[in-house]
Parts: sequence; C-alpha cells; structure tokens
Amino acid sequence: MPTGELAALATATCWAVTSIVFAEAARRIGALRVNLLRLPVALLLLSLALLTVDRPLASLTPPRWAYLTASAALGLLAGDLAFFAALRHLGARLASLLMALAPVFAAFAGRLLLGELLGWRALSGIAVTLAGVTWVAAERGAAGQSSRRLRGVALGTAGAACQGVGLVLAKLGMAGEVAPLAATWVRIGVATALLWLLTAASGRLRRKEVFLAARRAWRQVVSGAFFGPFLGVWLSLIAASITDVGVAATLMATTPVLVIPLVMALEGYRPSWRAVAGTVLAVIGVGLLFTRG
Repeated sequence: MPTGELAALATATCWAVTSIVFAEAARRIGALRVNLLRLPVALLLLSLALLTVDRPLASLTPPRWAYLTASAALGLLAGDLAFFAALRHLGARLASLLMALAPVFAAFAGRLLLGELLGWRALSGIAVTLAGVTWVAAERGAAGQSSRRLRGVALGTAGAACQGVGLVLAKLGMAGEVAPLAATWVRIGVATALLWLLTAASGRLRRKEVFLAARRAWRQVVSGAFFGPFLGVWLSLIAASITDVGVAATLMATTPVLVIPLVMALEGYRPSWRAVAGTVLAVIGVGLLFTRG
C-alpha cells in the first residue's frame, strides 16, 4: 500500500478545504490577521496531540532543529504569507494553480540536497499530473481582473518556491529519526513566533484589532487551522518522510482538482469541458505515480 502517496493526497484534500475557508476569512479580516490567528490555534492542537506521545522531542538534535527552523521560516512563514496574499487577488482556484509549481522546486531541491533521483515513470507522472492541474485551474476569470492577477501570480509563484524548498528542508530535519508530528510542532511553533515577532517589529501588530478580527471570523479560523497547519502540514510531513519529495509535492498539488466539487457546492461553479479534461489528465498522472514501482 503506497502510504506516503495516500498521505500526500489526504494533504491535498485538507488544503482544498482550507483554501476555501481561508479565502473567505482573508476577505473578511485580511491575510495577515488570518495568519496571526490560525498558527496559534494549530500550535495548540499540535501540543495537545503531542501530549499523547512518549518523549516526542528526544530525537531532535541541534542540526535537526536548524533544518526544521529554516523550513518553517521559508515554507510556513514566507510561503504561506505569499499564498494568502495571492488568495485575495486570485481566489481559491487560481491561487491554488500557482502552487502547482511547488513540486518543480521540490524535485530540484530534492535532487540537490537529498540525492533523490526520480525514474522515468515518476517523472512522467509528475508531468502529466501537473499538466492536468494546470489545465483545470488556468481558465480565464471575469473581465477586469488583470491588474490584480499580475500581483497575484508573482505572489503565488514565490509561495510555491518557498513551500517546495521548505518541504525538502523539513525532510532533512526529520532525517528518518524525528516523527512527523514532532517536526510539525517545531515548524508551526517557529512560524508562530517569527510571524508575531516580525509583525510586532513592523508596527502592524494591534492586538485589539486581532482579537476583534477573531470574533468576526473565528469559525473560519478554527476550521481552517484544523485542516491546514494542523492536519494538513502533519500529513505532508508523513508523506515527505516515506516517499520522494517530488512525488509527494506533486500529489499535494492536486488541490485545484479537489477544490472543484467544493466550489460547485458552495459557489455554484459549473466545471467546463476544460476542467473535466484536466481532471481526467491529473487522475492519469496520479495513477502513474501510484504504480511507478
């Protein structure tokens, strides 16, 4: 049973839910406030989960702490801030499209830092899956949005690069010894501390406004934190720890395909022939990855 691949698909499912929930939260209270609130909620959930494990941090050596800290700063802080800003400009479907670039960065970084060399079937699966994901999400939206899209595309691409490389750094930090739950707790803890410190240093931290924002969007923040930085990030590290990061990141990038039924139900979106064809192509690519041997 390809456990790592299944964990990666479960990650994509969690992120599909999160992208819808946090897009609404960002429209209500802004991307920065969403991040300021969701990370502490996720850290609380992870801390509770960690209490059920015996000596969960025993395998964390200083070099592993360093890799996980770098992974948090790059993938969870810089990457997520860029992605949430892109959500405001592009919406859930098109912002998720840009994240399809993350496996490209992850595959290159995995080759350079981990020595992971993918076979022809894995490379074919990655190419077919990403082609399908791109075909699904790269549809033209409503007119009059081009100025917002330029900024959104730049932010989304930067977020994809940060998340792809951040995943590789997280695998280096786990080194086959640190459990994904403990590694997730470290990453979320570091990201939470850095975000609040940087926001305070920039003079943008107004605690009263943050708490008022929490009252306005607490349902979206809590549910998004559960499916995103708690369950989704935990599953992503499970996937990365037991399969090639390029493959794991590709399966996680199927989020735009999984978003389709959600936006159909919540926003009345009707998939075009292009979306249907792209979905079929992505499924073929996923099948190649699951059967690559």
